[in-house]
Amino acid sequence: MTGDANREGLRILRRDPALFLMEFLWRWCFGLGLLALSFFVYAHLRQAVLLSEADGLSFSSQDPFAFAEAAARLIAEAMPSLLSTLALVFSLAAVFWITAATVGRGIITRIIVRRFAADYGLTAALDAPRWMSFAILKFARVLMLLILVIGYLGGNCIAAIVNGAEQNLLRSALIVFASLAITSVLWSYVNWVLSLAPIFVVRDALSPLNSVVAAIAFLRRNHSRLAAIALWNGTVRGIAATLISVAAVSTAALWSAIPPVAITVLLALETLAYLVVSDMFLLARLAAYVSVAVRELRVSQECPKHAAPSGAVTS
Repeated sequence: MTGDANREGLRILRRDPALFLMEFLWRWCFGLGLLALSFFVYAHLRQAVLLSEADGLSFSSQDPFAFAEAAARLIAEAMPSLLSTLALVFSLAAVFWITAATVGRGIITRIIVRRFAADYGLTAALDAPRWMSFAILKFARVLMLLILVIGYLGGNCIAAIVNGAEQNLLRSALIVFASLAITSVLWSYVNWVLSLAPIFVVRDALSPLNSVVAAIAFLRRNHSRLAAIALWNGTVRGIAATLISVAAVSTAALWSAIPPVAITVLLALETLAYLVVSDMFLLARLAAYVSVAVRELRVSQECPKHAAPSGAVTS
């Protein structure tokens, strides 16, 4: 079943290469917007942070303690401006991502679901685009990042209570790591559910809340299949990342033999190559998930004696 889902997903993508272009477009629009925002923030902070002659000497020295002390002093001085700037960056980045993902992934998900439904001769999804439902689900994914923040802050609070007046860095680090590990597992599951929910917005014309409920039930029924798809996809992407990283390290090792401009161009091309490969496999994973969801709908319609999946639209 897993292999069939992967093959069917790739078949749909090969049949419509424009899906790759749309995936690249929305992801790279967000990436370029975030890059431009990062340059703006860097220029703003450069003007806000003034380096004294002593700071310049500390940064240029070989003494790591002097370097760390100067860096800590600068961060403390720039903290008010740094916090307000970071809050602005995160807010704008969230708006960029929600907008781009709502439009980009919304269109792509609708196209893929409709193609699979047409192949199986099913009725799935209404004509309405349901942009608000997509936007709410994307906003929820951004909001769920607070789970990780809560895990970090909670770990610090627990470490402070356990340690008391005693400062045990190792114990504090272990407590914070354990707290982050637990919250990361929780965030991973919630993020997985929210990434599946748009499929049911399209397949069954569900509201955001009902699509989340349907995604949870779908994940419970098909956990092994979906996990195998995610594992296969992640493994292939990991191999690609490893190969491209090795190529990048080899390129950087030639710094003394090749002009710096050529090295910079090669590293940029290798980075772009990884982004292209990663985007392609992320889109293939979505197509495989949709394949499982639409096939499940077909089974429920062909076997009316079995209860249809929650929220399913039957023809």
